[in-house]
Amino acid sequence: MIDWREIPNADTWELFARDFLAELGFVIEIGPGRGPDAGRDLVVSEQLNGTLHTTKFTWLVSCKHFAGSGKSVGTEDETNITDRLEQHSSDGFLGFYSTLPSSALISRLQEYQQQGRLKACTVFDAKKIESHFIASGFSKLALRYFPQSYGQFRPIQRLLGEIVDLCCDECGANILTRSVRDRARANLVWATPMQGDIEYRELFVVCKGQCDDRLQEKLLARECTSGWEEVDDLMNPLLYLKNMLTYMNQLREGPRKVSDDAHKRMKEIYIALAQRTLREITEEDTERFKELRILDGLRV
Repeated sequence: MIDWREIPNADTWELFARDFLAELGFVIEIGPGRGPDAGRDLVVSEQLNGTLHTTKFTWLVSCKHFAGSGKSVGTEDETNITDRLEQHSSDGFLGFYSTLPSSALISRLQEYQQQGRLKACTVFDAKKIESHFIASGFSKLALRYFPQSYGQFRPIQRLLGEIVDLCCDECGANILTRSVRDRARANLVWATPMQGDIEYRELFVVCKGQCDDRLQEKLLARECTSGWEEVDDLMNPLLYLKNMLTYMNQLREGPRKVSDDAHKRMKEIYIALAQRTLREITEEDTERFKELRILDGLRV
């Protein structure tokens, strides 16, 4: 999904590492700089919270940017690790790589930890870094360092400061996160009781397939009919806007059109989907909008 080669050189990779780790909540003790660094690219810290007190834990960060060649980071690239930790008064070693660490390097780090020569070690390789973009929605960071990749994978926007999840009401799968790597593959299902004065009593979000089938069985047993919309369509900016306007019109038809619980759920869904939908319109979005023939006076 992310083309790490968009970062042109090692200096920019260090800047990216600094900003990425800061987004994760690390405190940048020593940032990147030009000149000899004695085996140190960054030093960051975090607070480890215990029952009675907190402890500061310091990480020595080693940045390696081999995306151009695709070469893994080996033991020949990471030398004198324990000496470097001691020199910079760090507790743990953190590798920040645009490729993968070699098996020999992983074994060496594990050996040092088992011997007690370092308290902890971890590696942020390309896949692990990418997973944080998907789960945490670092959209501004992606746009700054990976503008071309940003346009393709459309990260989650943290509009309210924190990610508002959208999960399946049957299996609990995070539909919003899944939609970054793949299609959402989920339906928004309105439930209408056959008896009663409220047309839309409940609202569900479920994965397509088995989850949707289980929900339909439950609704049928409760003598409810249902209508559905594809969540993927609501991630199209034009269709998202159309859906919102249609829903507003339904609310004006009568105070008993939608139950209070269903209305609250709809607002939550709009907020969650806005994190994926409020972006520039692509040609694919426009074509899908035209396919469904719901222009209704909106100018495209």
